[in-house]
Amino acid sequence: MTSTITMTASLLPSATGQLSTQPPITQIIPILRATFSLLRTFLSQASRIVIVLASPLLILVPLISRLLAPVILIFHIILDATVYTPYTIASNVAATLYPLYMFCGVACIFGVVLGFLGRFLVTLSNNIIAPELPKTESLHTGVSMQTRKRRRQSSFTEDS
Repeated sequence: MTSTITMTASLLPSATGQLSTQPPITQIIPILRATFSLLRTFLSQASRIVIVLASPLLILVPLISRLLAPVILIFHIILDATVYTPYTIASNVAATLYPLYMFCGVACIFGVVLGFLGRFLVTLSNNIIAPELPKTESLHTGVSMQTRKRRRQSSFTEDS
């Protein structure tokens, strides 16, 4: 029973002992240093192994590049003609016409706003000057509302 008490007492900070003033993050720093050191050593050794294994293949690279040079050149010419040149032309035209389509865009937006504002002001002034009168049916009693058939007119004369 005394061993349990002394073990518990040794785990608790003693009143005479100094408390650790270091933050807990400082205890992680040595672990991180060791981990990164091990990782750096592993990567340097792995890169050496890759270089040793790839060196025979590096002898074949000039040979392969010279054999594929015509295909690469044709691919570059086709890519230049179908992608790079049209993109360059379109971006230059867009940059050149930017002030023009900004002016037209602002003019269209201003025209729409001015049109709605004019319509609102005309409607407002019409309602102030002459408010809407109630509609009467007596004005339209004499007019027949039957639908009439239109006579078909020919597009050319029959004499010719």
